[in-house]
Amino acid sequence: MRYLAADVGGTFTDLVLLDAASGRLLVDKVPSAERGSAASIAQGMAQVLGTAGLGPQDLDLFVHGFTVATNAFLMRRGARVALLVTEGFRDLLEIGTQQRPHLYALRQSKPPPVVQRDQVVAVRERVDSFGAVVQPLEPAAIAEAVAAVRALEPDAIALCLNFSFLNPAHEEQLATALRQALPEAPLYLSSCVNPEIEEFPRANTTSIAAYVGPIVDRYLKQLERDLEAAGLTAPLRLMRSDGGMATPRAARANPASMLLSGPAGGVIAGQHLGRRLGVSDLVTFDMGGTSADFSAIVEGQPKRVTGRDIDGQPLRLPSLDIETISAGGGSLAWIDRGGALRVGPDSAGAVPGPACYGKGGDQATLTDACVVLGLLAPEDYLGGAVAIEPDLAKRAIADQVARPLGLSVEEAALGSIFVANALMGQAIRTLSVERGLDVRRFALLAFGGAGPLYAPYLLRDLSMESVLVPRHPGVFAAEGLLLTDISHSLQQPYRRSLGQIAESEVSNILRDMIDTLAKELEADGVAPEKRSYHCSADCRYLGQFHEIEVALASPDSAGWWDWQQLAQSVVERHRALYGHAEAGEPLETMNLRVEGRGAIETPRPPSGGSITAYDAKPTGRRQLYLERGGGWRDCPIYRREDLAPGAMIPGPALITQVDSTVLLLAGHAARVEQDAAIKITASSGESA
Repeated sequence: MRYLAADVGGTFTDLVLLDAASGRLLVDKVPSAERGSAASIAQGMAQVLGTAGLGPQDLDLFVHGFTVATNAFLMRRGARVALLVTEGFRDLLEIGTQQRPHLYALRQSKPPPVVQRDQVVAVRERVDSFGAVVQPLEPAAIAEAVAAVRALEPDAIALCLNFSFLNPAHEEQLATALRQALPEAPLYLSSCVNPEIEEFPRANTTSIAAYVGPIVDRYLKQLERDLEAAGLTAPLRLMRSDGGMATPRAARANPASMLLSGPAGGVIAGQHLGRRLGVSDLVTFDMGGTSADFSAIVEGQPKRVTGRDIDGQPLRLPSLDIETISAGGGSLAWIDRGGALRVGPDSAGAVPGPACYGKGGDQATLTDACVVLGLLAPEDYLGGAVAIEPDLAKRAIADQVARPLGLSVEEAALGSIFVANALMGQAIRTLSVERGLDVRRFALLAFGGAGPLYAPYLLRDLSMESVLVPRHPGVFAAEGLLLTDISHSLQQPYRRSLGQIAESEVSNILRDMIDTLAKELEADGVAPEKRSYHCSADCRYLGQFHEIEVALASPDSAGWWDWQQLAQSVVERHRALYGHAEAGEPLETMNLRVEGRGAIETPRPPSGGSITAYDAKPTGRRQLYLERGGGWRDCPIYRREDLAPGAMIPGPALITQVDSTVLLLAGHAARVEQDAAIKITASSGESA
């Protein structure tokens, strides 16, 4: 079996070709096309297949992860959406939960919703909290709603009527009328996208699906055309936010599930590398051209959530627990009205790219800052595949950052790096400390084209255990695409008092959901023996606001239902998450969930042997500017391909390779470990 994975980022497209039988692995990297385009994939596929002496017809599976939905959402460049809500709830997205981002700040503003109030249409209808119709949806009300939506000229339409997760009839009636009136505009029903209680998270999740839906659809259409023209006949699968794979049909049906498509691959790859290295607690750090993504792996398992906030907006769908911020190599450094240095959220992307690319870009970016500081140089940047011009980088930093702040070009460039690091440090704290994890006992797994450059500063600032850098950091997330399973998931509202649930009732519901997922896996070509199903329930204390997901045994196993054991699991999970729990208090279920997975072949890395330590020899030296007021420092340069397991390197130093650059600060030391991964730790003293 031969698999090809392609991970399209805001600046570069990463490719990994795997022959599962022989274990042969080839990696490549090409510049991404303009933002939101899949045009770079065909070029990259031809390039890596040419190197392998293969053609598109030789592939058995093509797996793809992308950040087009993530970037469109973070940069607020999504579709124009019309949202239909029950009359009286037009301000639903504006009001939200009334929770403030900063509890004690006297002045603050909440993140703006993806659908503004003038794009919200109120519909005369009402369903109560038991699913009974209180006010019927009359033909006149449907006609008024359709006319109002047509006048808004939306790119996509979201429907979220009160309690439609219990009774979707009114949403379905509206959808039928809207499809007839506006056949070109895709529709997203909350009863399909997120059939759960709580109007605001459900409406916001559905709105986000509509906001990124046309962008995802346009992207996939181009991708499918390009792959067909290139002669690819293998199935196309897409990485989802929860770490599973989806078909293009499933991705279009719920595009919000693709919002963390690209970042999810890196988390899965990190889990596998951690197992190989015997490191069970990791924070993954994926920094590319537009964003930086963080996730925690605890005791060898990625943390998953049924809902999360992204850039201040609730997204209530199963996903890996990933924090994403607008900080990448292409992020713009700029001065705000108060004279403060800021980084992001806007990015130069791949076109025109950073100023140093010489493609017409003239705005200062983090990549330009790294060039000014000597961290990136023309002779080793992407193996010479992309030419960079240091003079253009210096001019951009000088004009847009240094002069307005009255700083030297070097201090302005370093300040840009430090501002970005402050943002990333806060993201790690959110992911760890705010979830009850001690970040000091975690290793930081740095990858992406820019991650290994910034990780040493985070290691120092957060007192983390170490930094790990995989052999191919620039394409590591693409490697993860080949390590995941085909996956589909279903959820169904099920509100019952825990002690009063009939085993037969919940068993029948779960079996129906499993049968539905079996058909999906069969359509994907997954053999029955490769299928597995994982059941769970969302539970909470009676009257509580938030649910906790706990695992359920298969309904086909003997003695599978034990509500008292389930209650004990909820209590233990609540205590682990919040530090307290009350045994014996009444509990209730809110939702039932089933995930169906289809196992695929994964690469079998060779067993590691003994490692002998030795002092690595540099291939050159370069002037680097690494610390505030520290001036330029002559530092050794090492080539990654020259380093065998056991190589020891003292900092400060640079390790260059085609797809990334690894930085060591003074007081740090590196050792090449099994799988050619680099481990960086704090050492005593400095060495030049």
